[in-house]
Amino acid sequence: MNGGELLKGFGIRWQQLTPVQKTLSILVGAGMLISIVFLVQTMGRPAYAPLFTQMDPREAGAVVEKLKSMKVPYRLTDQGRTIEVPDKQVYDVRIQLASSGALGSTGAGFELFDQKKLGMTDFEQQVGYQRALQEELRRTIVQLEGVEQARVHLVIPQKSVFIENQASPSASIAFKLKPLSKLKPEQVQGIVDLVAGSVEGLKPENIHIIDMQGNILNDASGGGDSRALALSVTNQQEVKRAYEKELEKKVQQVLEKILGPGKAVAMVTADLDFSQQQVTTITPLTDPVVLSEHTVTERGSGAGSNGGSADTQSKITTYPASDGESNGGYARDEFTKNYQVGSKQETVVQAPGTLRRLSTAVVVDGDLSGEQVQKIEEMVATALGGDSNRGDQIFVSSMAFDTSYQEKLRQEMEQADVAARQVEKEKQRLKLLQYGAVGFGLLLLAVIVVVVRLRSARGVEEPVGRQVIPIRELEREVAVTGEQLAGNVRQEEARELARQKPEDVAQILKVWLTEERGG
Repeated sequence: MNGGELLKGFGIRWQQLTPVQKTLSILVGAGMLISIVFLVQTMGRPAYAPLFTQMDPREAGAVVEKLKSMKVPYRLTDQGRTIEVPDKQVYDVRIQLASSGALGSTGAGFELFDQKKLGMTDFEQQVGYQRALQEELRRTIVQLEGVEQARVHLVIPQKSVFIENQASPSASIAFKLKPLSKLKPEQVQGIVDLVAGSVEGLKPENIHIIDMQGNILNDASGGGDSRALALSVTNQQEVKRAYEKELEKKVQQVLEKILGPGKAVAMVTADLDFSQQQVTTITPLTDPVVLSEHTVTERGSGAGSNGGSADTQSKITTYPASDGESNGGYARDEFTKNYQVGSKQETVVQAPGTLRRLSTAVVVDGDLSGEQVQKIEEMVATALGGDSNRGDQIFVSSMAFDTSYQEKLRQEMEQADVAARQVEKEKQRLKLLQYGAVGFGLLLLAVIVVVVRLRSARGVEEPVGRQVIPIRELEREVAVTGEQLAGNVRQEEARELARQKPEDVAQILKVWLTEERGG
């Protein structure tokens, strides 16, 4: 069977179809065509993956131009700040761009001096050194966590032979932080130290750091004692707030277990003493200790003696000589013993952060009786470890909470959740429709192929002289046959009615005969 016979047979079958069948055939064919096109596009479309994100427009333009020259397909998203390429080429393209220099920053560092220029003046050399140093500092700073972009401006005055005429260098740094990022005071101080150590003669107080909103980030970074004092005060406030939050958490947990979530609010204020004290205590011992002992004994001969007095510490006896004649002998005894009372010295260094007083406020939603308020006060005091001698205060009050904002927020969250679920359902339904259309098209295609094959096989088995009967003639024959069958059924019903009710049937026949005679 050649192509002409196939087209002729298709035309005959098309003419034999009813208008409804022709419409259905056209719709099925269009659906199959759309399904095939969709499958081809889906299977042939490559999957894209981000090559670079959060790019500067200037850098993005350079990368796009390089991708065009490399003939790499790309796609821009996030208002041109994100560049996507086929996921299988991401790493290769990224390496090629890095090796070609397309990812280089807008400025140049010390590579400015890679090419030596003849005839460069001192001023040009100074400006080139300043530019290179600014770029090197910028490259280092942008590597820090939380920093997206940075600009460094240095003012390096020329050196003077006179010390009194020498100006001090200064630096200004502008940061663009990443979303939801914030630099800690320690990080800002680290940047200040980095820049001060990179520029000769630059003092930390001459470094100014701001963000893109104009906020000064190193206002607490002065010089010397003032900077240390500012950091110390900041640390003390952080310690104080952390201690208060821990106590509030304890009270909140106890109240939520009793009253339920969201039924009470507790606030704690702690008065901490951050002064450092050193106490030295000297305690004398009761038993004396012999420190040293000294004894001297002398003897002599002679008449007469005159004894002297002696005490417990020493004993001395002397013999004075007579007028004009010496007796020639004396005796001398000396005994010395020194005592020392012992002592115990104890030095105690008190760490800063001693608790002086606690003040706690608790607000409960609803109405409470006096007994309930007293029980809550006792419970909170026990949980906090309160001490009345220390001057701790606990105040408990009850009032109705205003939950309108929470209710509105809850409704908005529910609406957003419903909208998100609806969008997700729409996406799933769209995917199901697409998959269903594809499956239906494939099923119809399979059915048509099977029907065509079966009809082709039947056409081969039919006798040569057999004629094809049009579908309209078959429908007409079927209609006639149906009328004949309906008439036969009515005759059988009339016979059955005549057998069951002969009088009624006879009356009906009389009426019919009377009408025919009258007509």
